[in-house]
Amino acid sequence: MPLSVHTRYEIVFLSNHPKGPQQSHVDVTKVVHYNISTVRYWLNRWTQSKDLTDSTRSGRPRATTEKQEQRIISLAKEQPFITAQYIANQLERRGVVVSERTICRRLNEAGARYSRLMSKPLLIEYHRQNRLRWAQHHKATDWNQVIFSDETAVRLNSVKGLVWNFPRNKKVVRTVKHLIKVNFWGCFLSKGFGRIICFREKPRR
Repeated sequence: MPLSVHTRYEIVFLSNHPKGPQQSHVDVTKVVHYNISTVRYWLNRWTQSKDLTDSTRSGRPRATTEKQEQRIISLAKEQPFITAQYIANQLERRGVVVSERTICRRLNEAGARYSRLMSKPLLIEYHRQNRLRWAQHHKATDWNQVIFSDETAVRLNSVKGLVWNFPRNKKVVRTVKHLIKVNFWGCFLSKGFGRIICFREKPRR
């Protein structure tokens, strides 16, 4: 959905106006809820022409109305796993024919990106303090004398697929431990990589 003229002038006021708060680009994005590239575009436009109104366009008119664009964005926010094809089918039931490509463009204009679902465990203060103590303890470590090793797992029944992620509103799913999986272990050091070991169960310690 296109940025409203009011929001464009709000960006300029927050960032550049002498009586405004003189906020940074990052802080402005948090207020107007648009990405930093959009903020920079309208600030550059103001610097060049002092005009933030829509330029006269040539070619065919926009394929969707503002109301239809709001509906597209609402569907993607309400159902992050939804596809452009499904949105097109929903609109067609209401008598609105819009291509999947146009739907993707409208969502991209709103800052959305069709990307992988983010699975992120939450850290608590206890974890933060442990990491700080570890870093302080190893300040004098000679890392050329250290072997780094780690393991990863290929899990069955894990959450997969792409979702519509909007700025500052990424979709997060809670996952459970101990799924059926195959483990892989490997290591490396300053001289190169070690072997990769595959195993089904963790060895007993």
